[in-house]
Amino acid sequence: MGSINIKLFVVFLLVFFIQCQSQEVQETMIPKMSNEFEKITIENSKKKEDDRCIETPEERKEIFSASKGGYRLSIYYENSFYKSDKFYYKNGYIKNKSLSFNMGSPIGILYHFDKSGKLIKEENTDEGYSFTPEKIVEYCEKNKINLPKGYHDSGYQTRVLKQDFEGKKVWRISHQTAGDTIVEIILDGKTGKELQKKTVPFYNP
Repeated sequence: MGSINIKLFVVFLLVFFIQCQSQEVQETMIPKMSNEFEKITIENSKKKEDDRCIETPEERKEIFSASKGGYRLSIYYENSFYKSDKFYYKNGYIKNKSLSFNMGSPIGILYHFDKSGKLIKEENTDEGYSFTPEKIVEYCEKNKINLPKGYHDSGYQTRVLKQDFEGKKVWRISHQTAGDTIVEIILDGKTGKELQKKTVPFYNP
């Protein structure tokens, strides 16, 4: 009986470990992005001039906006630090699309299309960033920096931007601490080394 109990206990631990791993992957889920042509299909898009939030049964929210230049569709996923950003020409054909941090810069490949729908360029936005987006997530978790998952319509949310700083490609992380205090951290894009950390005035555009 003792041997059977030990085996059952081992099986239980394995199942628990797999569930935890699956949950962790789900929590940091990276949406898929293809290089395929798309055409916008949102109803009444020609008449819509303000932001529009659409809730879907797939646990995501789609934020749509229209302007003189065309259309933008941002898709936020409930259990992800990343969203899909898609820009369309006035004719509804895809102009460019990529993934990005929910409040931040593009990551991975940015796909560019001409007005006829032809793919004309694949831009690697991570070029020069050996310190990857996944490592940014790990850094934030380690330093108790709250990265937003999904869509938030109010409140200050942590921003993760790719920028140039003193001739280097860097990550700029801005997050709120106590009250209205915003801490800005600059990390080397290649090594992840902390180059600067300072308090900056509160802003929430």
